[in-house]
Amino acid sequence: MLQDKFINFIRVHRLADENDSILLGVSGGIDSMVMLHLFQKTGFKFAVAHCNFGLRGEESDGDEEFTRTYCREKGVVFHTTKFSTVQYATDKSVSIQVAARELRYDYFNELCREHGYNKIAIAHNMNDSAETVLLNLIRGAGIRGLTGIRPVHGNIIRPLLFATRPEIENYSKQLGISYREDSSNATLKYKRNFIRHRVIPLLQELNPSAVETIYDSSYHVNEAISLVDRQLDEIRRKVVSFRKDAVLFSVEELKREPAARIFLVEELRHYGFSGNMATQVFDLLESTPGKYVDSPTHTLLRDRKYLILSAKISTSNACIEVGEDCSRIEKPFPMRFERIVEVKIDSSPQVAILNYSKLRFPLTLRCWQPGDRFIPLGMKGYKKVSDYLVDCKVPLNQKNEVYVLLSNNEIAWVVGYRIDDRYKISTETAEALKISVLL
Repeated sequence: MLQDKFINFIRVHRLADENDSILLGVSGGIDSMVMLHLFQKTGFKFAVAHCNFGLRGEESDGDEEFTRTYCREKGVVFHTTKFSTVQYATDKSVSIQVAARELRYDYFNELCREHGYNKIAIAHNMNDSAETVLLNLIRGAGIRGLTGIRPVHGNIIRPLLFATRPEIENYSKQLGISYREDSSNATLKYKRNFIRHRVIPLLQELNPSAVETIYDSSYHVNEAISLVDRQLDEIRRKVVSFRKDAVLFSVEELKREPAARIFLVEELRHYGFSGNMATQVFDLLESTPGKYVDSPTHTLLRDRKYLILSAKISTSNACIEVGEDCSRIEKPFPMRFERIVEVKIDSSPQVAILNYSKLRFPLTLRCWQPGDRFIPLGMKGYKKVSDYLVDCKVPLNQKNEVYVLLSNNEIAWVVGYRIDDRYKISTETAEALKISVLL
């Protein structure tokens, strides 16, 4: 009996007890309606939350009204909200699926804070978990992607994971549980639906218990990960060190490590490197210095002794104006601006002394860009900033962090390196601007 399995699954995995107040995410579909029905028979304290994502017009509104009516008739506390999901996805530059997930969980957590619910129940089933494993396998998500959907994640519980989709359908039919059909579940344009309707049936021709087998295997992988994590900790202690805002991976130690590939995959997944980039990353160990691999947010550079991991700097909004009366800025890093009459040379690369009379305000601070050029102090002709940084042997990961200070669209200072010869002080300089990077 599904109800007995439901209670046993909750008990074995310690998903909830009589002291919990649980918020059920109910869409009106068969899975969530069966979960709601099972909770009604258990005696747990619960309420229902429904999200109308507005993606299917009248059908979405019908789902909301169906769920509302059911809860009203059964005396169940009901919460609902409607989202502008497409607008949110556009504003955040994410997919509709990601937008819906973020909106849903933000809303659920908000309800928990307002009403004192301490757990959120989601109606994922065993088929959902098997589909997730196959999706992650195709995407190259590494060993953690093979764990599928777990019964507990923070305050989220999934008490229906023990049940296959056919078991849920049979239970609904036997007890006459009504539900809403989501028309989008039938389309094959979504990868999950393709796996659900095309791939899983083929696998079941080879093994009728394919879903259960994949689920069981994913559970064993999850148990094995605790052993893997201990080994990764040992490798990390030998391989990883830190410098300023960079993470260093010893090339020498990695070359001696038999598990270097899986270590790099697991370590770099936190920085946007996908599992299918493993070969590119691993090949850096045998490549020449200067080679690199990018993730959307980070760069992994092959240096002589290390693989250097550093964050990319976004230049989209990294343009700062400095007015004539400005004495200090904090971003992108702290800088102090002082007008001085008693002019003294300062040899620190983090200090620039500029001829005040030559400056035109407001000054502009931004990341250097391809094509930028200036006249380095002591030279007569122009030099590209990119070539200058090469001459200075600035590592690739640090090049992305170099800023320039402009006066009237001319570079007055390559910050931390060299001022422009046109803005130097002389014996005739009456007043100067002293700019200090505060490290």
